Amino acid sequence: MKKKTVKALPAFVALLSLHFSAMSQQRMQDSVMIKTYGADTLTTSSASSPLLVKFVRAPDEKTLAACGVVKALSSHHYILQQLPADTTFRKKIAYHYPANANYKATAALLAQLASLRPADSITIQISYTGERATVPPARIVHRIDRYHAAVIKLPQRDWPAVITLPYVTTADIIRRPAPEVIINTINPYVNRINVAQQQFPAVRGKRITVSVKEDLFDTTDIDLSGRYLRSALQSSDRSPHATIMATLIAGAGNTGMNGLGVAPAASLSPSGYGTLFPDDNSYFQQFGITVQNHSYGSGIVNEYGSMAAAYDQQIAEADTLVHVFSSGNSGDSIPRDGRYQGLGLFANLTGNYKHAKNVIAVGGTEANFDMSRGSSKGPAYDGRIKPEIAAYGQDGTSGAAALTSGVVALIQDAYRQLHGVAPSAALVRALLINSAVLPKGGRPAYTYGYGNLHAAGALTTLNAGHYRQGTVTNGGATSFDIPIPAGLQQLKVTLSWNDPAAAPNAPQALVNDLDMQAVTADGATWMPWVLNPFPALDSLRQPAHRGIDSLNNNEQISIDRPVAGNLHITIKGKKLATASQPFYLVYTYITEPSFAWQNPIDSAMLPASQPTPLLWETTYSGNGDLSYSIDSGATWTTIAQQLPLQQPYNWSTPNTFSKVWLKLTLTDTSFISPPFFIAPQLTVFTGFNCTDTAMVYWDRLPAARRYQVYALQQGVMAPFRQVTDTFLFIPKQTATSLYYAVSPVAPAGWEGARSYASNYTLQGVGCYVSTLLADRTVNNQVQLTLQLGSTYLLKGIYWERRAPNGWTRLGSQPVTDATDYTFLDQQPYEGIVQYRVALETADGRFIYSDISSVSILLDHNILVFPNPVLSQLIILDKEFRVRQVVLTDMGGRIVLQRTISDMQESVPVDRLAPGVYNCSVFLGNQRIYSKQIVKQ
Repeated sequence: MKKKTVKALPAFVALLSLHFSAMSQQRMQDSVMIKTYGADTLTTSSASSPLLVKFVRAPDEKTLAACGVVKALSSHHYILQQLPADTTFRKKIAYHYPANANYKATAALLAQLASLRPADSITIQISYTGERATVPPARIVHRIDRYHAAVIKLPQRDWPAVITLPYVTTADIIRRPAPEVIINTINPYVNRINVAQQQFPAVRGKRITVSVKEDLFDTTDIDLSGRYLRSALQSSDRSPHATIMATLIAGAGNTGMNGLGVAPAASLSPSGYGTLFPDDNSYFQQFGITVQNHSYGSGIVNEYGSMAAAYDQQIAEADTLVHVFSSGNSGDSIPRDGRYQGLGLFANLTGNYKHAKNVIAVGGTEANFDMSRGSSKGPAYDGRIKPEIAAYGQDGTSGAAALTSGVVALIQDAYRQLHGVAPSAALVRALLINSAVLPKGGRPAYTYGYGNLHAAGALTTLNAGHYRQGTVTNGGATSFDIPIPAGLQQLKVTLSWNDPAAAPNAPQALVNDLDMQAVTADGATWMPWVLNPFPALDSLRQPAHRGIDSLNNNEQISIDRPVAGNLHITIKGKKLATASQPFYLVYTYITEPSFAWQNPIDSAMLPASQPTPLLWETTYSGNGDLSYSIDSGATWTTIAQQLPLQQPYNWSTPNTFSKVWLKLTLTDTSFISPPFFIAPQLTVFTGFNCTDTAMVYWDRLPAARRYQVYALQQGVMAPFRQVTDTFLFIPKQTATSLYYAVSPVAPAGWEGARSYASNYTLQGVGCYVSTLLADRTVNNQVQLTLQLGSTYLLKGIYWERRAPNGWTRLGSQPVTDATDYTFLDQQPYEGIVQYRVALETADGRFIYSDISSVSILLDHNILVFPNPVLSQLIILDKEFRVRQVVLTDMGGRIVLQRTISDMQESVPVDRLAPGVYNCSVFLGNQRIYSKQIVKQ
């Protein structure tokens, strides 16, 4: 017994140590809270002042509602309007103090203020009530009157005087935006963008202008040029990140497959980071902009700040303007403020504007639909579902947002074609949410919101007219009947509305509370899915359950295998701050059983010998065998066996140039894909780029009958010429394009994948010559290396070296099929030696390369030349070392002195008078070279 006690003692001591450590941390946190938010630390309080309260345990929603919560500081610390007199309630309180006005500021700002001295100045952002606030003694730097905000500058000592002004409602640091991540390529398969483009070929975003809010994209990029609308708000700084985002949204695909965006006909307008508040309405109206992409963040914030309120206000007023934000790439970070402070991997949205209700925040997934660990997650500061949806953004949420903005442009274009006007932002949001795909058996969650973006599903729902519009009054109700056919696997209904903006720092963002419920033909009542917003990890991870939603302005009901008949949906105006509230309902049917190929789709072009995701959507479960055929199904080659049907499969395509079919075989049935094509992708090279003619070429594909050449014409890669050879001559007097691409044409007449577009002037090839290099060997010989772009119509190569009296021919060799040639100059002279090659054509003409130079020292460690010299004296040294060059006139006076360190240095002497000078080179105090030179 004694031994057991002794053995257990270290564990007990460790547990006791952890206990006291936790208590110490709690005391430290309490001390900081009281010091920061207690009334006597800033100013005296009045009887109506709010209270700083710590609860013994994290309070639930009912407790907070009874206290009139003003702001959550942590899961246990709150600013409250009152404490109920109930003695039972009082037992839940650890302590309470009158609160000062610091609760109106963010934790980040208070931390900065604490680090400053009283005389130090700080620039901050405030929001205020009233029309035009004055904030003595601060200086107003910039006003944003439309959203009752301002940027001010003040000494730290004047902070109490500013924050206690009754009309100042919030204060924050100046947030600096940063792109979330750089995305390298587009993947249109995971989010069914390829299916949407194939099923709705007339919907390309032509009637839509998308604003890209960040630094300026490359307006000369051939995938973007011709659709760029110059803006007074655009940044002067170009950014590769912005170019990639713009390409994902609306790339024309001129450069190749990875340059094709979601809405390739949409126009693009740039807007810089001049302000993180919404751009002025006049900007959107000037260019007819209906969607703006925001692939940036500015640090984790958990509050409904003035920027969040401003975006909600702009969307509610404009109605048809959609703002799409990346949720952020801080999914591994822990929030440091707000009700969810300290809860790992939750509540880490990067920017308070992403807490707005009417915007769309987009999380990031992997290719298998799993959430990326780095993707920022919800809930919003008040427990709302964020992000609304997720998308596969290759490497982060920047690309996920950009792809979603592109899909919004497609939805808006399709709606304009149907109705001639722009759709409400609430309808667009409802279409995206309702068509989003949840994990099998999954429900809405704080990680991926309502599911994974499905472009084809959103357009299909819109095209089918599966949506309703209505208006509800305070205390009133509006009802709809939706027919439910027999044999459905699932029915899904989503309610969305553009909610009026709440006041900045509001403890809950929702202003107009609408409630939805549905009744099926069998009399069963169905409520929306709701999540548990309680600030504890086990609560936030709980699966969604059915209940009344009083937090979100998006609500969703899904019903598995509903009975046939009418679904009666009722929307109630539970609590409205306005006279009425418009809303939209969207619904979707999922039939059973069902199977549909998603990649490849009909006539899709897959690259040969490349990993390609094979995707399908099905209500079947279990496993299946996968095979392919290149002979119309006469024979089948096995790809894989017993594949799980609910997961995609990555297929390494065969090296073939063929029409192909896939077959997925289940126990009692099989599904054959529509025909598609597999082809190698050719590469276009520049053969030569001479004065009057250029030539491009590509490798021969044995199975191809001919080749289709494309040229960039009026912003589009258009068919230019069909050839049977593997090269094309470009006469410069008549050719209008610098960009060319090629695709192989099969004997049956179909085209293979088009190559990447190549600008023949940018491949580093001159008139036949790609490179000519001159390199010194260890024994002071010179190795010449020549690389040709093409050998077409070339006969011979002549190697030449410059001599004092002109060019000397060193040797020659015939041209073969090779493009790489070498020559060794065994006896170069001392100094800077220049070389070139002369290329002889079959018709006797000579084409000369550019000059290549090399420095040679034979008999000396140091060489100084030319002598006589006119303007530049060159010093060659066999070693890298620091030396002093000194020039003296014949009287011994120093006229020039310079420190040099490279093996070859140029010293300007053009300001010296003509005459004779002594040139000396010193290594430390030792003279290592001396010679007279003549300055001309």
